[in-house]
Amino acid sequence: MQAQPWVALMANGLVVGDDARVAAWTYAAFKLFPVPVIKALGVVNEDGFLVGGILFQNYNGVNVNLSYYGPGTVSGGIVRAISRICISELHVARLTIIVPKKNKRLLRSVQRFGFRLEGVQRRFYGHRDCARNTGVRFVMFSEHLNKLAGYKDVPSVQQQA
Repeated sequence: MQAQPWVALMANGLVVGDDARVAAWTYAAFKLFPVPVIKALGVVNEDGFLVGGILFQNYNGVNVNLSYYGPGTVSGGIVRAISRICISELHVARLTIIVPKKNKRLLRSVQRFGFRLEGVQRRFYGHRDCARNTGVRFVMFSEHLNKLAGYKDVPSVQQQA
């Protein structure tokens, strides 16, 4: 069976409005344990085929965890879209990500985008207590999300509450 291109696209190469299918594809393609999502975006290539998934999970009204799958697919437009969803749709005060400690390149990259180190979570990726199974937790607050989204003079969530 040949894969069909996805059609619900945003201008920057993202599939929107098909959360369940994008999440299911991401779990299958990257061999992940399925965790409920509040929103999912698909990253598509020039031919319209999914090559990555962006999952918003564990939303509590103030924080949302972001899981991003798709090596080499991050762009400025995608970061802007993620930031806009966090601010305009989810109205979060913080965005949290967890990065494998062994992925040194990604650890540096997220800090360049403005994420700040919050701590480590030992045994996050496995049962053994080793660097390979350690997750590094980063956070980005709404003030920086506003900047990345390209919003000017938007009150932060803290000022709204």
